[in-house]
Amino acid sequence: MPESEYDLEFFKTEGFIRQTCKSCGQAFWARTERDHCGESPCIEYAFIGSPPTNRARNVHETREAFLTFFERNGHTRVKRYPITARWRDDVFFTQASIYGFQPWVVKGVVEPPANPLTISQTCVRFNDVDNVGRTGSHFTMFEMMAHHVFNSDDNFIYFKDRTVELCDRMMREDFGIHPDKLAYVEAEWKGGGNSGPCFEVMIDGVEICTLVFMMYEELGDTRKPLPMQVVDTGYGLERMAWLSQGTSSAYEAVFGPVLENLKNQVGVEGDEKVLAEYSKVAGLLNLDNPGTLRELREKVAVRLGISVDQLLQETLPLENMYVICDHTRALTFMLNDGVVPSNVKSGYFARMLVRRAMRALNVLDLEQPLADIVGQHIEYFRPDFPELDENKAEILELVEVETKKYEETLSKGASLVERIEERLAGEPMAVEDLVELYDSHGLNPEVVAEFASSEVTIPDDFYQRVAEKHSTTKDEVAEIGDQSIEAPRTELGFYEDSLRKEFEAKVVYVAGNEVALDKTFFYAESGGQEGDHGFIEGNRVIDTQLVGNVIVHYLEDASHHIKVGDTVKCQLDWVRRRQLMRHHTAAHIINAAAREVLGNHIWQTGAHKSVDMARLDITHYAGLTDEEFLEIEQRANHIVMEDIPVISKPMDRVKAEAEYGMRLYQGGAVPGKEIRVVNVQGVDVEACGGIHCTRTSEVGPIKILRSKRIQDGVLRLEFIAGKPLYDWLVHHSNAVQDLSSIMDTKPEDLVKAVSKMATEHRALAKASFREMVSDADRMVEEALDRSERIGRVENYVEYEVIGPMKQATAVSKALAKTKSTFAVLTSSQQPTGLLLTCSEDVGVDCGKIAFEVSTKLGGAGGGKNTFAQISVPEAGMVSKVKEHIRQLVESS
Repeated sequence: MPESEYDLEFFKTEGFIRQTCKSCGQAFWARTERDHCGESPCIEYAFIGSPPTNRARNVHETREAFLTFFERNGHTRVKRYPITARWRDDVFFTQASIYGFQPWVVKGVVEPPANPLTISQTCVRFNDVDNVGRTGSHFTMFEMMAHHVFNSDDNFIYFKDRTVELCDRMMREDFGIHPDKLAYVEAEWKGGGNSGPCFEVMIDGVEICTLVFMMYEELGDTRKPLPMQVVDTGYGLERMAWLSQGTSSAYEAVFGPVLENLKNQVGVEGDEKVLAEYSKVAGLLNLDNPGTLRELREKVAVRLGISVDQLLQETLPLENMYVICDHTRALTFMLNDGVVPSNVKSGYFARMLVRRAMRALNVLDLEQPLADIVGQHIEYFRPDFPELDENKAEILELVEVETKKYEETLSKGASLVERIEERLAGEPMAVEDLVELYDSHGLNPEVVAEFASSEVTIPDDFYQRVAEKHSTTKDEVAEIGDQSIEAPRTELGFYEDSLRKEFEAKVVYVAGNEVALDKTFFYAESGGQEGDHGFIEGNRVIDTQLVGNVIVHYLEDASHHIKVGDTVKCQLDWVRRRQLMRHHTAAHIINAAAREVLGNHIWQTGAHKSVDMARLDITHYAGLTDEEFLEIEQRANHIVMEDIPVISKPMDRVKAEAEYGMRLYQGGAVPGKEIRVVNVQGVDVEACGGIHCTRTSEVGPIKILRSKRIQDGVLRLEFIAGKPLYDWLVHHSNAVQDLSSIMDTKPEDLVKAVSKMATEHRALAKASFREMVSDADRMVEEALDRSERIGRVENYVEYEVIGPMKQATAVSKALAKTKSTFAVLTSSQQPTGLLLTCSEDVGVDCGKIAFEVSTKLGGAGGGKNTFAQISVPEAGMVSKVKEHIRQLVESS
């Protein structure tokens, strides 16, 4: 950026001098001449032990002082946006205060909620997760305090001079910073295709805020001015609280009673001198480099005149406490804002935090439940964030569920690590192996190192690597809506009259069986709702899709006579449309019912509404109990019977968000200045472009057919309403009648008759089992008669059981009681399965053999020392598998 971008009238008026840092070469502005820019690593932190502010402030006081200052100076305070950026499809999380206003406000499409405004925005970033607890200043969650201005040609408020003036005044007047300590370092900001000059504001070695001026659009080697000039500031709440307290680390300034409680339990306070030196040296190093952590510890040890081991004895307990505090605080807000821990998307990062925090608790040998610590954060932050208290029960339940999952993972850890080591055959574990154990099985690399029989090297940036791997929001798949055709934008008639069945329109595009009209009442597939069918001039329409901003009607037959310029008569398949409206409205109703029954962590993650059936995917950490399933269905039908109005209308985005909050974005990001809001009054409000019934009673009864977990943290509900439900009832009624005839009883007595038959069947099954056991004894004798000696095994048996696999299992259990026996059993009724069993004295591990054979030859296999199973893709492989097992036993 040219020097003129930074040459402000404010600097001239206040007597600032433009200088060059003798250490880093950066240009900066300060009131007095100095050699350095004021940023670490050019100087050490000078505020530790000697805060430059007029008084110490905790995070609550710092936040309030900041927001109050800007309110006094003409800014409107706005509420934070959720940590989960559901209004965007390019990121999972809010990572800066400006995210709440991107892309629509920044592009000038939508008015901001206020202008100018001030906010304290909760954010999370995972690019430095490995440094948390180690450096004294890194956090996964932080609050970015800001004042934002959105300047347009017809509404210019203020820009560079006023921005710097406000920052300078606040630091001096409200926080008591001496004017000579303030330095404004010239820098350039780029992001999202935009750029502009910025000032990094330094005080006593720490960058306290960044003042960004979005001015340009980047165009390769050139740039052009943006139509809107944006003031994008970011003040670190945690850093400002740290600066005011001068504590040995930012963690000591931020975590308040939560950290104190941990210290009391562990019995460690920490040496202030050691911790202060640690933070100072950390500020001098670039910790983005994985090797720098070792360098940091060595430098601190040298400065203190102690060994690295002595240093670690002092710092490691505190590092783990800091990790626990940081991760549980981040979890508190993430879970409150709708994240459900899982193996995918945003849930992956919540699970990472739980497992890292649990690992730290285990290292400290603390038995305190993680949920208790989260509860302490809720207590500490609820005065400023009352929503945490409102959702407390759900937040704690999510933590408890995830904690149990981690404990179950640890119980299986040793055998998992052992299998990996066997596969590696003496080779050291690579980072890829650690990632596999973490991603697929949930084992932290530190836990793997404990279970492993050989040394395991863990990269200092391990968690950063796995975080980057999971940071992509969606697959880059071309969608039909991203394409375009040469035709004018289609006027959407179905929004002005969703009940219109027939209409006339002018043809504006024809290509084969594709037809576009100037205006249509055919709904194009979108939001999971299938497109309309019908007729255009008697030609059947079999699909309707949105291509760019044009709705394309796909005809069944391309040999039609429709031409561009024709006025055509169109008819909707109204029975189909009506059914799609029922299913779409039912999805809203079920979503609301699930949220009411299961809690506020319920968010829609996907949906599909066809004529025959519909499905709704929601965030939930477990499968449904029978009681929950029934309660959701009952609540949904109660909403239907209440005959509630369903109001669909366009709304200004800002007004809709102000009135209904971010719950609007159940289906994900919705583009544009204006959004269509569907309000099932008093029940559910969503931004949705689909076509709906006008009252809930029009949906008719709803039947949830089944629920299933389609992936970790996501539950699918499949349901029907309207005609499909009637057909379902008829089918099941006929089935009851038929079954009643078969059972020779009345329909109302059918349950009693079937129960009686089931009791008799169980009695017969028991008798059959006794007979099967008797047969098993005979088969054991027969198998042993055919045995042979192989290696150390006196009785090596290969035997096919003429019967079910259940009987083969009974035979295997009996053979395992015979000394020096190893048996491979198959079943005549399940030709692709093998059972391996052995007596304990043979010293052969059936589970290992099954795993090795299936890994080498294909299929799946595993088990315990004395019993294992193998499943192969086809029966023809069984003989080859048997031969390989024989070789392994013989060589054991």
